[in-house]
Amino acid sequence: MAKILECGLSMPKPMLTKKNIIGLTFSDPSSLFTAAIISAIEKKLANSPYQLLLINMVERIDAYKFFNHHSSILKKIDGLIISGGMLSEEGSAFFKKIGIPLSLIHTSCPNEFSVLTNNYAGGQGAAKHLLSQGYQHVGMVRWSPSDEHIHDRYLGFSSVFEDAGYPIHPNLLIDAPLSSEGGYGATKRLMELDSRPEAIFYGCDAMAAGGCRYLREQGIKVAEDVGVIGFDNLFIAQLMGITTMDQFIDKKIDMVVNNLFARLGELSKTVSSKEEVSITPKVVIRTSLRHNSENC
Repeated sequence: MAKILECGLSMPKPMLTKKNIIGLTFSDPSSLFTAAIISAIEKKLANSPYQLLLINMVERIDAYKFFNHHSSILKKIDGLIISGGMLSEEGSAFFKKIGIPLSLIHTSCPNEFSVLTNNYAGGQGAAKHLLSQGYQHVGMVRWSPSDEHIHDRYLGFSSVFEDAGYPIHPNLLIDAPLSSEGGYGATKRLMELDSRPEAIFYGCDAMAAGGCRYLREQGIKVAEDVGVIGFDNLFIAQLMGITTMDQFIDKKIDMVVNNLFARLGELSKTVSSKEEVSITPKVVIRTSLRHNSENC
């Protein structure tokens, strides 16, 4: 059972006593993606001596700044996985000084092992699949465009349609809260346009699920009337039959935890503490898009 901590006080000194605890930072406890990360890590730790300590940073901030204000947490952990946050080189040096090894997922630091998603290529993959199925007039639902993850997905997605001669009309690009409700509201806006899209690319599966809910409530047939494609390959996408881009969460977690285990002495192999691995998402075909067999 994972524990959750959000506070602490004094600056820790390096400690050699083993606690059998690995910390995980996150920034959105309501996120389906966060839940998938936690589930994958707990599954990986199930046959190890380690338990998972959940550390809610509340917002996506530099982990070093967070732990400067909540330093007593560091006395409770042997290693740390940083997700839903960032790490500066100054922060990396700080964690090395106090003897806590790190592994990063979906964020990077030059001096630490990190596993990333090639979001640009993932956006391209979604666009290429839509084009292969005959979709040309498409929309996209994003969350905050200042977030580099969704921005890169948008750049990759839009570049493919631009190159194909079907640039995405500004009216078909909607920004909304990163949630199912955000996807629901964005889809409503798209469906109220005079020239609504043939298909919609959602920046994540949670938003796509909300979009599907709106379409079905309005009697608009998913796939037949409007195609839907998401990003992440979460359980909700499988449950609702949503075509999506697989981020290979289990594979990423396997690499992140194995790297941490090796540095904690749990695996008898030498690993890099500075390697950056980028995973390219791949399309998972389900029933939320029409199937053009001639182009498959």
